[in-house]
Amino acid sequence: MTCRPMRRGGSTRSPVVAGVLGARVWVVIAPPSVAPRAGRGTIAHVDSPTPPTRPVLLWALLCLALGIAAVVTGVLRYDALPEHYPTHFGFSGEPDAFGTKSWGTVLGPLVIGQLSALVIFAITLAIPGKGAGTRAPLAALGCAIGGGVSLMCLSGYIADDAVPSPWVLWAFLAVTLATTVWLVVVSVRTGRRDLADDPDREHWHLGGLVYANPDDPDVLVSKRMGLGTTINFGRPLGWAVLALILVPVAILVVLVTVTT
Repeated sequence: MTCRPMRRGGSTRSPVVAGVLGARVWVVIAPPSVAPRAGRGTIAHVDSPTPPTRPVLLWALLCLALGIAAVVTGVLRYDALPEHYPTHFGFSGEPDAFGTKSWGTVLGPLVIGQLSALVIFAITLAIPGKGAGTRAPLAALGCAIGGGVSLMCLSGYIADDAVPSPWVLWAFLAVTLATTVWLVVVSVRTGRRDLADDPDREHWHLGGLVYANPDDPDVLVSKRMGLGTTINFGRPLGWAVLALILVPVAILVVLVTVTT
């Protein structure tokens, strides 16, 4: 097999496969036995490679490192922590609820944060190729949640009153918001790209995030990107399903607000 630059106006009797190498166009002249079966002038479509999982693993390792650092600090500082241990904090950073010190109250929030991040990382790795562009921002969001909780716990462990520094709380909220916005922007862009050739694209809105088709009898439909299903807001029953999801959450929030 030989290669030579393709000249303008040139021709060859052998089948050719054209490709771009850097800024130059090359013609690969192959014998008939290995030449592609596509007709002359046919351009074969090659899917872009799936983004590697390395960014996901890097975010996961960072989250895990912060979690390990917090666990080690919490274990070493356990005896020095106050018996009246803060368990909840307001937006001002001041504690508004307390409990008796135990391994559960001290390490419980840290474990929950790490497990939440682990679930997000697992979902990230399960995203199919068409939505692989959202892996990095979703993994960053998982790290923001798990790593942010770890930093807040770590800040509390090294304080004599076990109260984290207020800037840690605000930094956690800011980073979580930033990664969420990043994820939404990438999701919308990816959805618009994938919907370009979708025959049902006129019923998908916000870059493929919202589906509304009154002629579709299905209330739950597969998402155009990512995993799982979404609601068909073009059907009245779809809004009823949304109400069944939101109303119990709203009632729970009201009950917690009234009783605390």
